[in-house]
Amino acid sequence: MINARKSARQLLKTATRKEYDTLIYNARLTPTQIKILDLHFVQEFSICSIAEQLNCCESYVRKCLTTIYDKVAKL
Repeated sequence: MINARKSARQLLKTATRKEYDTLIYNARLTPTQIKILDLHFVQEFSICSIAEQLNCCESYVRKCLTTIYDKVAKL
């Protein structure tokens, strides 16, 4: 994983709820990206569980998470 993505992931993991909401707002995430992020970080679902919940493939979830990390890293 690229260092910027690692930093963004760690930032999302350790953020308070207010900081988390601010990051999501500032990153201008789509509703689907927000849903995936909430399932992964707030509800602690695995990538496989998220894919089942959203009725999509795991690679789509991974790609969305990568895009999210990239957007957060740019902030």
